[in-house]
Amino acid sequence: MRTVNVSQAKATLSDLLERVLGGEEIAIGRRGRAEVRLVAIDRGKQDRPLGGVRVADYWMSDDFDAPLPDIDDDFDPS
Repeated sequence: MRTVNVSQAKATLSDLLERVLGGEEIAIGRRGRAEVRLVAIDRGKQDRPLGGVRVADYWMSDDFDAPLPDIDDDFDPS
């Protein structure tokens, strides 16, 4: 794993991105010590729908928001 300092990373960001997309891992450090790793995102995990639920995975009754008759008696304001 190649290590570069912050100023080198700023100056050569495009080159570093190309190297990472090619499979290399790059460490970015300060004061001679690696602080973070620059790695590519696994695109296979990005292709799922938001929330992980497809429309075909559930259904909703047409009267799902109809009032429930037995609950009205419990909340009678009188």
